[in-house]
Amino acid sequence: MDLFLLNGYALTGATWFWLLVPMPLLILLSIVSLFTNKGD
Repeated sequence: MDLFLLNGYALTGATWFWLLVPMPLLILLSIVSLFTNKGD
């Protein structure tokens, strides 16, 4: 039971990590692409 709970917390932690981390990266990439396109 303890292992199951630990695995559940680890899964939710990984899910939140992969949900929250790529968002700022995507926003940064979109902003950079916008500025580079305007530069041309």
